[in-house]
Order: sequence, then structure tokens, then C-alpha cells
Amino acid sequence: MNREVFRLTPPLILWWVWVVFAVANIADFAIQGASARFAIVVSAILATVTGLAYILALRPRVIADQAGLTIVNPFRDHHVPWTAIQAVDTGEWVRVHCASNVISCWALYISARTKRRATRVASSRLPEEARYLASLPAAKAIAVRLNSRASRERARARPAGAAADGAADAQARAAAGQAAAVTARWAWSPAVAVALPALMLIIVAILL
Repeated sequence: MNREVFRLTPPLILWWVWVVFAVANIADFAIQGASARFAIVVSAILATVTGLAYILALRPRVIADQAGLTIVNPFRDHHVPWTAIQAVDTGEWVRVHCASNVISCWALYISARTKRRATRVASSRLPEEARYLASLPAAKAIAVRLNSRASRERARARPAGAAADGAADAQARAAAGQAAAVTARWAWSPAVAVALPALMLIIVAILL
């Protein structure tokens, strides 16, 4: 199956709106001939907020490929093989359940407004599964898709002739989860994207 990237639209819109705003302000400084001090201070502020917007809005995503799920959160990346996934569901975020822990997907959040909103009625012409997915909020629909794909991948990885009853399946799933390594690592680039502009802002505030 092809590589898929999952993220919600509002954070991307927020990111590009901010980029346009920041660029417009920098252009305005150049046109209006603002004082050097003012331009430096405001540029430092814009750079700091841009770093925050990058790690909170643009960077987070969930990538599904043949190897499993890669969950890109603001400061930490997780790779979860399909056979290590026990379930995918939703709470405040889409959650990936493994044998050892539960990983929240920052990119796929469930807002309080979404939880309160009544599910919209899907077209009766759609297949039953499609109607069900269409009735869900975007993040929940993604969770259902990922959970279904994880189930298919686990079934494909199950040894031939393995029992299909509940207890045997749970035992096979646990064994597969132990064999497949879930990895996590800190991502330093987003930390630098925030720390450097913030440090520059502090230095500017002290010196100017």
C-alpha cells in the first residue's frame, strides 16, 4: 500500500496564514524604512513565533507506510511497526496502543467542539462503511482507517495455520508486539527552531 500522510487542515491553514503575516511585516519594514532597533526587535519576535508555529502546526503528522506508523510529534518521533500495534482509538488525540505504552498523535486532535457536534448525516447512496467514516470527525475517521490497516497487517504477518480464536489471536498479537521494536527519538531540529530565535530575542531585549 502506498505511503500516506495524515494531518488535519486547520493547523496547516494557521501555519500559512502566519507565514503570510510574517512576510508582509518584514516587507513593510523594508518599505517604510523602520528604525534598526524596531526592525530587529520585531524580527526576533516574528522568528520566535514562527518557530513555535512550525513545531506545533506544520511539523506534526502521522505517516503510514509498509513498515508501520511514524508518529511525528513536536519534539519526539515514534516509529511503530504494524505488528506492534494493538489498537488505534481516540481520546483527546488519536492514540496508538502498543504492548508497552500508548502514543498520542499530536497532529490528530479531537477538539471539544468536535466532540459536542452531532454527527452529520451521510448520503444513503454511499456504502455502509463509507457512510460510517463520513459521519465521523476527521481525526476519528483516520483512527478507524489506521486501526483497520493495522488489523490487516497483523493478519498478514500471522504465521500460516495460526489459530484464529480470541485467546490465540491475543497471544499471537502480544508475541508479535514483543518481536517488533517500537522506537522513539528526540528531534533536535524543532528545539533549535524555537531556542535560537528565543535566545536572539532575549539578547536583543537585554542589549537594545
